[in-house]
Amino acid sequence: MLRQIIAEEIPGSPDFSASISDLPIDSFGLVVLRGRIEAALGRSVSDATWEKIETLNDILALTSVQEPARDSAAMSMERRSLHVNMPQMAMGGLSESWLLKELGDMHWTMITSGLGSRSSALKDGGGNRLYATFTRIGYSLRKPLSAIGEDSSLGLTGTISRFGAGTFISDIVLRHELAAGEARLMSNFSRRGEANNTSLLKGQPTIPPDCPIPEVPLPAFVSEYRDLRARTPAAALFETEYDIIPFHDVNGVGLLYFASYPIISDICSLRYSPAFSEQSTVSRDTYYFANADIKERIVFRIHKWEQSGTSLDMETSLSRKSDGVVMAYMLTKKSHG
Repeated sequence: MLRQIIAEEIPGSPDFSASISDLPIDSFGLVVLRGRIEAALGRSVSDATWEKIETLNDILALTSVQEPARDSAAMSMERRSLHVNMPQMAMGGLSESWLLKELGDMHWTMITSGLGSRSSALKDGGGNRLYATFTRIGYSLRKPLSAIGEDSSLGLTGTISRFGAGTFISDIVLRHELAAGEARLMSNFSRRGEANNTSLLKGQPTIPPDCPIPEVPLPAFVSEYRDLRARTPAAALFETEYDIIPFHDVNGVGLLYFASYPIISDICSLRYSPAFSEQSTVSRDTYYFANADIKERIVFRIHKWEQSGTSLDMETSLSRKSDGVVMAYMLTKKSHG
């Protein structure tokens, strides 16, 4: 079973005695591989055990390593009832930036509640501080955000599950009389390697025995992320540069804030089409790949821009100018109303 999983995750015919660092698998691929191995074993693999693995043969040997199994209790849930007023609004409707932050906070609250730890106290098996890193956030509404106006009620109900000990996925239902919808958020954990934001390393917390967050098999949401991550974007229709604004774009731990990525995309899209300000988001699917230092310049590109009546379908990317690394790819649908 473990040999089959490895064959599915690592292309070609890998040398099982070679160093894993020499094999064609990146850090996210290792997260997926570890999650599938844990699922096959029916238990988590501790950081101490995983960090000793040097070859694929070491992974096969995990069948003889005994670690305590863990059961999941009832699914974690978070409910919020909100009243939309000026702090939650922008351009006459619900602020997408505010919505992203609220969804992210619900996701993070369900994780910390399930792990029984304050966010600032989360550490990996080696005692390193862990940071929640969003890898994909998708949401879709029946009508654009502009339909959620002042003095309206908005309800949010979320549940969360995990793939292995490192990937958490939440599903959040948005209740509104005109623009109901749903969102799905996926995050991993990272720790800082060197003293900058370009060398974040994957990590994962210790799952407590009584953790109420259920473990699930490899979700399609994860597989889709991996597939798009490996895809080469289409040629750019438009390109411009953006300087990070520390007071607006950076979060409390000094990283480029996940909620800033789509807003940076929209700010730059406005340079391509002044009429873009008349459009409101109906759906957006953001794939996060990397972060950036505060002084980094970001290169924004439009790869797709298809206007059909009142609807606009677009695909955009953000890259670091210093090394060309793609930081995010976004699939967005906008509408005039």
